[in-house]
Amino acid sequence: MPEIWDLYDGDGKLTEQKLVRGEEIPQGLYHIGVHIWPINHSGSFLIQKRADNVQWKPGIWAATGGSAISGEDPLTAAMRELHEELGVEARPEEMQLVFRMRRTISFCSVYSIHVDRPESDFVLQEEEVSEVRWCSIPRMMHMIRSGQLYNYGDSYYHSLFEYRNNYMDRYRYHRKNRKRRYY
Repeated sequence: MPEIWDLYDGDGKLTEQKLVRGEEIPQGLYHIGVHIWPINHSGSFLIQKRADNVQWKPGIWAATGGSAISGEDPLTAAMRELHEELGVEARPEEMQLVFRMRRTISFCSVYSIHVDRPESDFVLQEEEVSEVRWCSIPRMMHMIRSGQLYNYGDSYYHSLFEYRNNYMDRYRYHRKNRKRRYY
């Protein structure tokens, strides 16, 4: 069954138009894209290597993500993609919206979720994902510069890394205060 996308105008308002994935998006219209960056207790992000047979960027490391299908909001799409690609079931309250941005043909909502599990415990959608790796920011920067990790742009990564630093400050604060309370 073909994947149907809703289309939005430049202000992010839903239009009456829809299209089948793979069809050209008319100029001035956008679809909804989502990226999900799992983050662990050490502040590393989970990246995924795209399968060699996918249409967009085969064999390249990238964020978990995809497109909203008709009727989905960005959060629902992000939770579906996270489950389909990595086998992670998330509740809405676990998903943190990091930022939204308008890209060339999409409005992209970028989410993060705290996940602490080894790489081997993820259940990968083999048609789209060949492997996953926990990755520090310095390692990600090296992979971007070398062309191994997809470069979503300076402002994208600046916002993502700023979120990570704030997240880690909150995480350490809560761990520290929890220890004081219970010990």
